[in-house]
Amino acid sequence: MKATQALAKFFPILHWLPLYKKRTFAGDLSASLIVAALLIPQSLAYALLAGLPAQAGIYASILPLIIYAFFASSMVQSVGPMAISAVMTASTLAPLALAGSAEYSALAASLALLSGLFLAALGFMQLGFVTQFLSHPVINGFTSGAAILIIVGQAPFLLGVQSNTPQLFPQLQHAMFGLSCLSLLWLAGSPLSKLLHHNKIPYASLIAKLSPLLLMLMVTGIVYTLDIKTRLIGAFPATLPTIIWPAISLNTLSQLWLPAITISLAGFLQSITIAQSLALKARRNIDSNQELIGLGAANIAAAASAGFPVSGGFSRTAVNAASGANTPMAGVMTATWIALAAHWLGDYLALLPQALLAATIILVAIRLIDFNFLARSWRYDWRDGAAFISTALAVLIFGPMQGIVAGAGVSILLFLYRSSQPHIAIVGRIAGTEHFRNIHRFTTQTDPRIVAVRIDESLYFGNSAKIQAELIHILAQTPATEHLLLILSAVNSIDYSAMETISLLQENLRARQIKIHLAEVKGPVMDHLRRSEKLSTLDGEVFLSTHSAMQALSGVKEDFSI
Repeated sequence: MKATQALAKFFPILHWLPLYKKRTFAGDLSASLIVAALLIPQSLAYALLAGLPAQAGIYASILPLIIYAFFASSMVQSVGPMAISAVMTASTLAPLALAGSAEYSALAASLALLSGLFLAALGFMQLGFVTQFLSHPVINGFTSGAAILIIVGQAPFLLGVQSNTPQLFPQLQHAMFGLSCLSLLWLAGSPLSKLLHHNKIPYASLIAKLSPLLLMLMVTGIVYTLDIKTRLIGAFPATLPTIIWPAISLNTLSQLWLPAITISLAGFLQSITIAQSLALKARRNIDSNQELIGLGAANIAAAASAGFPVSGGFSRTAVNAASGANTPMAGVMTATWIALAAHWLGDYLALLPQALLAATIILVAIRLIDFNFLARSWRYDWRDGAAFISTALAVLIFGPMQGIVAGAGVSILLFLYRSSQPHIAIVGRIAGTEHFRNIHRFTTQTDPRIVAVRIDESLYFGNSAKIQAELIHILAQTPATEHLLLILSAVNSIDYSAMETISLLQENLRARQIKIHLAEVKGPVMDHLRRSEKLSTLDGEVFLSTHSAMQALSGVKEDFSI
């Protein structure tokens, strides 16, 4: 029994599969059909965006979904090729090999393998917290910047600029065709959905979800029937992928290890964000470490099947959940439909115009640009807005890989700056209570002999000098001070450098006969202080509460109990 439970912890499928019911199957089946219909053209488009043959997108959408189902803790996450992962793959591999070549495809598979191994290692070592070093402003800034790059990169395919025909009229024809595809796909999205729901059309949601695919089929049929001259994606093998492990040399490893880490972290953060959001609505739990293992396994599967890095997608996962998915079995069924479509419909998929796929990618990219988040984050804290802007600009100037690294660095620097400028408040008693508040925000009672200061930040080497300077400034304005009471209710840690700074401050204040006291010290902080000789260098005492400290130091005993 214990062995089964341990195995089920590693393979969550052993939890939900024995409870599988017909009703659950019905929901998974309907969701799989809709997601497959969306994923097939998307996977082809994202493969081309990554600089790979179209079939690589199909390959990355079959085995990864099946393998992910065994390890996933999310019941509705849908994994597969993503626009951001695709553009990061292209950015990484473009300097190393010719796009579309066998060497390029091998490097893409190697990149997926390294990404998968890194994510799985994080999960096995329970290091999911590492992924939290990329803040939401950085992720949104990176996504918005990368989306702009995607739009710019797809514009030539949309407008036919890469056409070999130099004449004006054919160029205009290509451009009009591409812009028409873009407009029709946009109309088939939110505008059509609103119109259908407004007029209470039966099965409005289903029609809205399938309308982009139906439109793509219609446009492809028109292109084929009327023999419209435009670039098609071309034929690709109708065979299923064979399992081949990428051979990674030391040279390949040295070139790809850092991009693999960056791609995997960016992909995982997008995946876990949507997974946690949907799990919260469904009152379910998400194990971030298990998701690392699941997404790592999916990337390893993508590498073994000649694919490229995969992750969970916002829109695809949302559609999967809204379409009735109950378990990861929906992903297994989706993979089945994609495999059948690739085998039986390969000749028809080859007729898809590149301009149509470019329009699909551009519309997805437009939705990734989130300037509303920039406005909200800037209003909340300009530093978060600055992290968004700096990351987006770094992506646009230096590229996706360098941009996200720069964004993470800016985010860490802004955090260090914030923590190095701690909020320090002089507090006084609210009359008739045991509560102490900021004297500049509340009407309070104070004692001229006692300066009570609350420090609202953990103390470490980065802010100890700032705190010391602020305390000296406060004491310079209160010449009658005999006691400096440091209230540490908001302090979670004090490193040795900070405690040494307080000890040096006490030495300087001794000449003025000012004693330093501590109050409301948390247990773990007190444990560290007791192990240090620095606590004995203070002339004052350690008090349980600010109230007891003020009573002892002022000599006034007041009882406010009811």
